[in-house]
Amino acid sequence: MKDLQGIGAVAAAVVAAVGIASTILIGRWTLRGALRGAEETARAGLAQADASYRAALDAVKAQGRNDHLQWRRGVQRDAYAAFLQSVLTYTDSAHNDLGRASGQEETRACIAALRGLETDMSHRAWVVRLEGPDEVAGAAINLEMSAKVLVVVEQTHARKRAAMHEVGLRGRTHRQEVARIWELVPVAQGFWHTIGTPGMEDSSNEVLAELRALFSRCELPAGLIATLCQPHDDSPLSVDIPSFDEAIRGFIRAAREALHPEGTPTL
Repeated sequence: MKDLQGIGAVAAAVVAAVGIASTILIGRWTLRGALRGAEETARAGLAQADASYRAALDAVKAQGRNDHLQWRRGVQRDAYAAFLQSVLTYTDSAHNDLGRASGQEETRACIAALRGLETDMSHRAWVVRLEGPDEVAGAAINLEMSAKVLVVVEQTHARKRAAMHEVGLRGRTHRQEVARIWELVPVAQGFWHTIGTPGMEDSSNEVLAELRALFSRCELPAGLIATLCQPHDDSPLSVDIPSFDEAIRGFIRAAREALHPEGTPTL
Protein backbone atom coordinates (compact mmCIF):
# COMPACT_ATOMS: atom_id res chain seq x y z
CA MET A 1 0.00 0.00 0.00
CA LYS A 2 2.77 2.32 0.82
CA ASP A 3 4.31 1.59 -2.55
CA LEU A 4 1.05 2.33 -4.30
CA GLN A 5 0.68 5.55 -2.35
CA GLY A 6 4.20 6.50 -3.30
CA ILE A 7 3.57 5.77 -6.94
CA GLY A 8 0.35 7.82 -6.79
CA ALA A 9 2.18 10.71 -5.22
CA VAL A 10 4.84 10.58 -7.87
CA ALA A 11 2.21 10.39 -10.60
CA ALA A 12 0.35 13.35 -9.08
CA ALA A 13 3.57 15.30 -8.93
CA VAL A 14 4.30 14.51 -12.57
CA VAL A 15 0.78 15.54 -13.58
CA ALA A 16 1.13 18.72 -11.58
CA ALA A 17 4.49 19.45 -13.17
CA VAL A 18 3.08 18.86 -16.65
CA GLY A 19 0.11 21.07 -15.79
CA ILE A 20 2.37 23.84 -14.60
CA ALA A 21 4.53 23.58 -17.71
CA SER A 22 1.47 23.61 -19.93
CA THR A 23 0.10 26.58 -18.10
CA ILE A 24 3.39 28.41 -18.50
CA LEU A 25 3.54 27.49 -22.21
CA ILE A 26 -0.04 28.55 -22.83
CA GLY A 27 0.62 31.73 -20.92
CA ARG A 28 3.61 32.48 -23.11
CA TRP A 29 1.60 31.82 -26.25
CA THR A 30 -1.19 33.99 -24.97
CA LEU A 31 1.27 36.75 -24.06
CA ARG A 32 2.94 36.55 -27.47
CA GLY A 33 -0.45 36.71 -29.18
CA ALA A 34 -1.41 39.67 -27.05
CA LEU A 35 1.87 41.42 -27.87
CA ARG A 36 1.44 40.74 -31.59
CA GLY A 37 -2.10 42.06 -31.40
CA ALA A 38 -0.91 45.14 -29.55
CA GLU A 39 1.84 45.71 -32.10
CA GLU A 40 -0.58 45.30 -34.99
CA THR A 41 -3.04 47.63 -33.29
CA ALA A 42 -0.26 50.12 -32.68
CA ARG A 43 0.94 49.90 -36.28
CA ALA A 44 -2.61 50.35 -37.55
CA GLY A 45 -3.05 53.34 -35.26
CA LEU A 46 0.23 54.85 -36.44
CA ALA A 47 -0.70 54.23 -40.10
CA GLN A 48 -4.07 55.86 -39.56
CA ALA A 49 -2.48 58.78 -37.73
CA ASP A 50 0.10 59.14 -40.50
CA ALA A 51 -2.64 59.06 -43.14
CA SER A 52 -4.64 61.66 -41.23
CA TYR A 53 -1.55 63.82 -40.84
CA ARG A 54 -0.70 63.55 -44.53
CA ALA A 55 -4.28 64.32 -45.51
CA ALA A 56 -4.29 67.35 -43.23
CA LEU A 57 -0.90 68.43 -44.59
CA ASP A 58 -2.10 68.02 -48.18
CA ALA A 59 -5.20 70.05 -47.36
CA VAL A 60 -3.06 72.79 -45.82
CA LYS A 61 -0.75 72.79 -48.85
CA ALA A 62 -3.70 72.90 -51.24
CA GLN A 63 -5.24 75.77 -49.28
CA GLY A 64 -1.87 77.52 -49.27
CA ARG A 65 -1.54 77.14 -53.02
CA ASN A 66 -5.08 78.40 -53.50
CA ASP A 67 -4.48 81.37 -51.18
CA HIS A 68 -1.25 82.18 -53.03
CA LEU A 69 -3.01 81.92 -56.38
CA GLN A 70 -5.77 84.23 -55.21
CA TRP A 71 -3.18 86.68 -53.89
CA ARG A 72 -1.29 86.58 -57.21
CA ARG A 73 -4.48 87.18 -59.15
CA GLY A 74 -5.28 90.10 -56.86
CA VAL A 75 -1.86 91.63 -57.50
CA GLN A 76 -2.26 91.11 -61.24
CA ARG A 77 -5.79 92.52 -61.24
CA ASP A 78 -4.59 95.67 -59.46
CA ALA A 79 -1.69 96.04 -61.91
CA TYR A 80 -3.96 95.58 -64.94
CA ALA A 81 -6.55 98.04 -63.64
CA ALA A 82 -3.94 100.67 -62.73
CA PHE A 83 -2.34 100.42 -66.17
CA LEU A 84 -5.67 100.65 -67.97
CA GLN A 85 -6.66 103.69 -65.89
CA SER A 86 -3.35 105.41 -66.68
CA VAL A 87 -3.85 104.78 -70.40
CA LEU A 88 -7.33 106.30 -70.34
CA THR A 89 -6.17 109.27 -68.28
CA TYR A 90 -3.33 109.89 -70.76
CA THR A 91 -5.46 109.67 -73.91
CA ASP A 92 -8.50 111.47 -72.48
CA SER A 93 -6.33 114.33 -71.22
CA ALA A 94 -4.69 114.63 -74.63
CA HIS A 95 -8.04 114.74 -76.39
CA ASN A 96 -9.79 117.09 -73.95
CA ASP A 97 -6.98 119.46 -72.94
CA LEU A 98 -5.45 119.80 -76.38
CA GLY A 99 -8.90 120.19 -77.87
CA ARG A 100 -9.51 123.22 -75.64
CA ALA A 101 -6.10 124.81 -76.23
CA SER A 102 -6.32 127.84 -78.52
CA GLY A 103 -2.79 129.25 -78.80
CA GLN A 104 0.87 128.35 -78.92
CA GLU A 105 1.56 128.85 -75.22
CA GLU A 106 -1.48 126.95 -74.06
CA THR A 107 -0.80 124.11 -76.48
CA ARG A 108 2.81 123.82 -75.35
CA ALA A 109 1.71 123.77 -71.71
CA CYS A 110 -0.77 120.95 -72.41
CA ILE A 111 1.85 118.92 -74.28
CA ALA A 112 4.31 119.39 -71.42
CA ALA A 113 1.70 118.21 -68.90
CA LEU A 114 1.13 115.05 -70.96
CA ARG A 115 4.75 113.96 -70.49
CA GLY A 116 4.11 113.16 -66.83
CA LEU A 117 1.03 111.12 -67.72
CA GLU A 118 2.99 109.27 -70.40
CA THR A 119 5.73 108.43 -67.91
CA ASP A 120 3.17 107.15 -65.40
CA MET A 121 1.57 104.98 -68.10
CA SER A 122 4.95 103.55 -69.11
CA HIS A 123 5.84 102.71 -65.50
CA ARG A 124 2.54 100.91 -64.98
CA ALA A 125 3.00 99.07 -68.27
CA TRP A 126 6.31 97.71 -66.96
CA VAL A 127 4.55 96.42 -63.84
CA VAL A 128 2.07 94.54 -66.05
CA ARG A 129 4.92 93.12 -68.10
CA LEU A 130 6.64 91.94 -64.90
CA GLU A 131 3.47 90.37 -63.49
CA GLY A 132 2.57 88.67 -66.78
CA PRO A 133 1.58 86.34 -68.19
CA ASP A 134 3.11 86.81 -71.64
CA GLU A 135 -0.25 87.26 -73.39
CA VAL A 136 -1.17 90.16 -71.14
CA ALA A 137 2.33 91.65 -71.36
CA GLY A 138 2.15 91.62 -75.16
CA ALA A 139 -1.30 93.20 -75.12
CA ALA A 140 0.00 95.90 -72.75
CA ILE A 141 2.84 96.73 -75.14
CA ASN A 142 0.37 97.10 -78.03
CA LEU A 143 -1.93 99.28 -75.96
CA GLU A 144 0.90 101.52 -74.73
CA MET A 145 2.22 102.03 -78.27
CA SER A 146 -1.23 102.68 -79.74
CA ALA A 147 -1.96 105.22 -76.98
CA LYS A 148 1.28 107.06 -77.76
CA VAL A 149 0.46 107.13 -81.47
CA LEU A 150 -3.02 108.45 -80.71
CA VAL A 151 -1.59 111.24 -78.56
CA VAL A 152 1.03 112.14 -81.19
CA VAL A 153 -1.82 112.60 -83.68
CA GLU A 154 -3.71 114.73 -81.15
CA GLN A 155 -0.60 116.85 -80.61
CA THR A 156 -0.11 117.31 -84.36
CA HIS A 157 -3.69 118.52 -84.72
CA ALA A 158 -3.31 120.82 -81.71
CA ARG A 159 -0.08 122.36 -83.01
CA LYS A 160 -1.68 122.99 -86.40
CA ARG A 161 -4.76 124.56 -84.78
CA ALA A 162 -2.53 126.75 -82.63
CA ALA A 163 -0.54 127.87 -85.68
CA MET A 164 -3.74 128.68 -87.56
CA HIS A 165 -4.98 130.60 -84.53
CA GLU A 166 -1.78 132.67 -84.41
CA VAL A 167 -1.98 133.47 -88.12
CA GLY A 168 -5.66 134.34 -87.79
CA LEU A 169 -4.92 136.83 -85.04
CA ARG A 170 -2.56 138.72 -87.37
CA GLY A 171 -5.44 139.24 -89.78
CA ARG A 172 -6.57 142.21 -87.71
CA THR A 173 -3.42 144.16 -88.53
CA HIS A 174 -2.06 142.36 -91.65
CA ARG A 175 -5.16 141.42 -93.60
CA GLN A 176 -3.51 141.18 -97.04
CA GLU A 177 -0.49 139.23 -95.78
CA VAL A 178 -2.68 136.73 -93.94
CA ALA A 179 -4.93 136.28 -96.97
CA ARG A 180 -1.85 135.54 -99.10
CA ILE A 181 -0.56 133.08 -96.49
CA TRP A 182 -3.81 131.11 -96.71
CA GLU A 183 -3.40 131.00 -100.49
CA LEU A 184 0.17 129.69 -100.34
CA VAL A 185 -0.24 127.11 -97.53
CA PRO A 186 -2.21 124.59 -99.69
CA VAL A 187 0.38 125.02 -102.46
CA ALA A 188 3.21 124.30 -100.06
CA GLN A 189 1.35 121.30 -98.65
CA GLY A 190 1.17 119.85 -102.15
CA PHE A 191 4.92 119.79 -102.69
CA TRP A 192 6.12 119.49 -99.08
CA HIS A 193 7.20 115.86 -99.39
CA THR A 194 9.06 116.63 -102.63
CA ILE A 195 11.20 119.45 -101.25
CA GLY A 196 14.77 118.84 -102.34
CA THR A 197 13.73 116.65 -105.28
CA PRO A 198 15.59 117.57 -108.52
CA GLY A 199 13.43 119.73 -110.78
CA MET A 200 11.28 121.01 -107.91
CA GLU A 201 13.69 123.50 -106.37
CA ASP A 202 12.64 126.63 -108.25
CA SER A 203 8.89 126.47 -107.61
CA SER A 204 9.15 125.25 -104.03
CA ASN A 205 11.88 127.73 -103.15
CA GLU A 206 9.83 130.62 -104.48
CA VAL A 207 6.76 129.65 -102.46
CA LEU A 208 8.76 129.06 -99.29
CA ALA A 209 10.64 132.33 -99.72
CA GLU A 210 7.39 134.25 -100.07
CA LEU A 211 5.91 132.52 -97.04
CA ARG A 212 8.95 133.35 -94.94
CA ALA A 213 8.67 136.99 -95.99
CA LEU A 214 4.98 137.11 -95.17
CA PHE A 215 5.55 135.50 -91.76
CA SER A 216 8.29 138.00 -91.05
CA ARG A 217 6.05 140.98 -91.89
CA CYS A 218 3.34 139.51 -89.66
CA GLU A 219 5.91 138.96 -86.88
CA LEU A 220 5.18 135.24 -86.83
CA PRO A 221 7.81 132.54 -86.07
CA ALA A 222 9.12 130.96 -89.29
CA GLY A 223 8.80 127.55 -87.62
CA LEU A 224 5.02 127.79 -87.98
CA ILE A 225 5.42 127.35 -91.74
CA ALA A 226 6.36 123.69 -91.32
CA THR A 227 3.55 123.20 -88.79
CA LEU A 228 0.99 124.52 -91.26
CA CYS A 229 2.37 123.06 -94.46
CA GLN A 230 3.47 119.58 -93.47
CA PRO A 231 0.72 117.16 -94.58
CA HIS A 232 -1.12 115.44 -91.79
CA ASP A 233 -0.23 111.80 -91.13
CA ASP A 234 -2.49 109.68 -88.92
CA SER A 235 0.19 106.97 -88.76
CA PRO A 236 3.35 108.75 -87.54
CA LEU A 237 5.10 105.49 -86.74
CA SER A 238 6.22 102.96 -89.31
CA VAL A 239 5.69 99.96 -87.02
CA ASP A 240 2.57 97.88 -87.48
CA ILE A 241 0.42 98.30 -84.38
CA PRO A 242 -3.34 97.96 -83.88
CA SER A 243 -5.64 100.93 -83.56
CA PHE A 244 -6.32 102.25 -80.08
CA ASP A 245 -9.80 100.69 -79.92
CA GLU A 246 -8.47 97.32 -81.08
CA ALA A 247 -5.57 97.49 -78.62
CA ILE A 248 -7.76 98.29 -75.63
CA ARG A 249 -10.17 95.46 -76.48
CA GLY A 250 -7.23 93.09 -76.89
CA PHE A 251 -5.78 94.05 -73.51
CA ILE A 252 -9.09 93.64 -71.69
CA ARG A 253 -9.64 90.25 -73.33
CA ALA A 254 -6.14 89.01 -72.40
CA ALA A 255 -6.50 90.30 -68.83
CA ARG A 256 -9.83 88.57 -68.31
CA GLU A 257 -8.49 85.27 -69.64
CA ALA A 258 -5.49 85.49 -67.32
CA LEU A 259 -7.60 86.29 -64.26
CA HIS A 260 -10.27 83.68 -65.06
CA PRO A 261 -8.53 80.71 -66.73
CA GLU A 262 -11.41 78.44 -65.75
CA GLY A 263 -13.71 80.51 -67.92
CA THR A 264 -14.52 84.17 -68.31
CA PRO A 265 -17.55 85.07 -66.18
CA THR A 266 -20.64 86.12 -68.09
CA LEU A 267 -21.43 89.80 -67.75
